[in-house]
Amino acid sequence: MINNKTWRMAQIAKYYYIDHLTQDEIAEKAGISRSTISRMLDTARKNGIIEVKVHFPWHRVEELESALCEKFDLKAARVLHSNRECTTGEMLEGLGVLAARYFQKIVKPNTVVAITSGRGAYHTVNALSHQNLNLTVVQMMGVANCENPLIDGPELAQLMVSRLGGRYTYMQIPFLANPELLQTLYKEKTFRDLTDLIMKADCAIIGIGTVDPVTSSLLRTGFSPESLAELTRCGAVGEICGQPFDYLGQLVSSDKTQRAVSIELKYLREIPTVIGVAGELHKTEPIRGALNGKLLNVLVTEQKVAELLLKPTHRING
Repeated sequence: MINNKTWRMAQIAKYYYIDHLTQDEIAEKAGISRSTISRMLDTARKNGIIEVKVHFPWHRVEELESALCEKFDLKAARVLHSNRECTTGEMLEGLGVLAARYFQKIVKPNTVVAITSGRGAYHTVNALSHQNLNLTVVQMMGVANCENPLIDGPELAQLMVSRLGGRYTYMQIPFLANPELLQTLYKEKTFRDLTDLIMKADCAIIGIGTVDPVTSSLLRTGFSPESLAELTRCGAVGEICGQPFDYLGQLVSSDKTQRAVSIELKYLREIPTVIGVAGELHKTEPIRGALNGKLLNVLVTEQKVAELLLKPTHRING
């Protein structure tokens, strides 16, 4: 049952945002002080009674999209037009909008969708429009121990289902597990059923991370700067689902990665549509490695990164 206080806050919000009354006018109309109106609006925003959406004029660079598809044999690409006024956070929101539009264009009702954690996946899910698709959403890696469960935890799968309908499931275990726990886990029917479900996915939405000892999101999952530096020395350029890979998109194994609770990279190649979402400049080489290894077949990125990816590269092996 909605209490009178909540209803009153919604009324005040309507007067302010829909009827465009000033706070002084609302105070006179409602018979309460202007400072009370201000507090009520603030509380209404914090409690989700007021939802503010700003629609940025996101633009695509279609000639770069076509070039990326041709060079890397992609199903599709979406390239966000660069804007020097755009912050990194705003750029990531734009990538999420482009990725969400593409995803909702191709996803079919009653199908299985797999997702990773991370900001690219979060902004995509957060930009989804409400539909009733009755999806089965499954998260592809264990839960990171962090302060933002929407980015690194199970709530991301729940958020997708709240937008598109259906059911969700996730790996109810930390991302890094000790060897004994892993051996027990692999024998559990519930875990085998979960991995089987991932393998039945029709589409996946993934972020692409770095292995930089300073900025890598793997630092939030339990990797140390030293372990990331070792991965870099072994040739790792990026990571997906917490699994590091090299310039050719091949797994770079270590003691830490052998403890990771996550889908193996080789299985990503078996999912019909894998949408990779990443656009920061420092992720250019991780994106290139993922493309070289066919770890994704739809790329959503930013204009400057796309231009770098399209430049000829010269790499000496050995």
